[in-house]
Amino acid sequence: MQPTTLEGPTASTSPRPGLGLWIKVARPFSLSAAVSPVLVGTAVAIYAGVFRLPEFLATLVAGLCLQIAANYFNEYFDYRYGLDHAESLGASTVIFRGEMSAAQVLGGGIASFGAAAVLGVVLIFLVGPAIMLFGLAGMAIAYFYSGKPFQFSTRGLGDVMVFLAMGVLMTWGAFYVQIHQWSWMAIAASIPIGCIVTAILNMNNTRDLRDDAAVHKLTLPVRFGERFGQIFHAVLIFGAFVTTTIFVITRVLPIFSLAVWLVFPLAYINVNDVLEARQEPVDAPAPGQRRRAYIIGIQRTAQLHLRFGIVLAAAIALAGLTHIRF
Repeated sequence: MQPTTLEGPTASTSPRPGLGLWIKVARPFSLSAAVSPVLVGTAVAIYAGVFRLPEFLATLVAGLCLQIAANYFNEYFDYRYGLDHAESLGASTVIFRGEMSAAQVLGGGIASFGAAAVLGVVLIFLVGPAIMLFGLAGMAIAYFYSGKPFQFSTRGLGDVMVFLAMGVLMTWGAFYVQIHQWSWMAIAASIPIGCIVTAILNMNNTRDLRDDAAVHKLTLPVRFGERFGQIFHAVLIFGAFVTTTIFVITRVLPIFSLAVWLVFPLAYINVNDVLEARQEPVDAPAPGQRRRAYIIGIQRTAQLHLRFGIVLAAAIALAGLTHIRF
């Protein structure tokens, strides 16, 4: 497939898009990827006895803006580089249908970046210049996840970048804006959050395996196969619960953190359905049932990520407020 050019009516002209289209390209179902790490990082600060509402709100909205920007850039660059087509499952296809122009989608990403940058300036004023490192790293990953020259998503490095950005960086960053210091607890709490957000991406890549392979987008499922994607999903989801338990046993996280096991039944159903999503041959002309299982898997994993994050954040905060530290 040849790279799509920006010439022609699809790229250069479109009616003025309504709010619904802008929201669609922002992929609101994926925004838990920004909410959960901010909640958990802030909860670790509460455990340490500090909570500043302005810093929390600025961090949360900045994180959402970066996630939205990443989604816009992904939509634009996958179109620009010929990685999507009108029938792509992962794309919103608004450019191909002429509902939005490529320039409008790119502009949405730039505008979201701008909003994040403004909030970054606010955080610099509130916290200090060191917070710039978190912001610049987040912006770089959001842009170069899909954009050249790095295109992490096409090199099989998307999972690593998402784990670092939406797991470690955002969780620790949310803690750092409250308390300007290193925290092993914040790092530990970021690991299970990073596992589940990476599982969302992996499920997306497993669903899109055939389309990605056709355009040489070398995601991990393309490199190692559909079964790898399914097993990797199970490892990431179950790994979130296992790592949380290990950190409790080693007293890095408070014992209340074990409350995350309350959402384990949802995780088990999620993983079981994904592992059984092989009722049609991989080379079937239209493997609709299997793909539907993955689409549902993406939605359920995003919901699990948010619920897991809320429970973990509430547990850590409660441990701090009650001074129960064992």
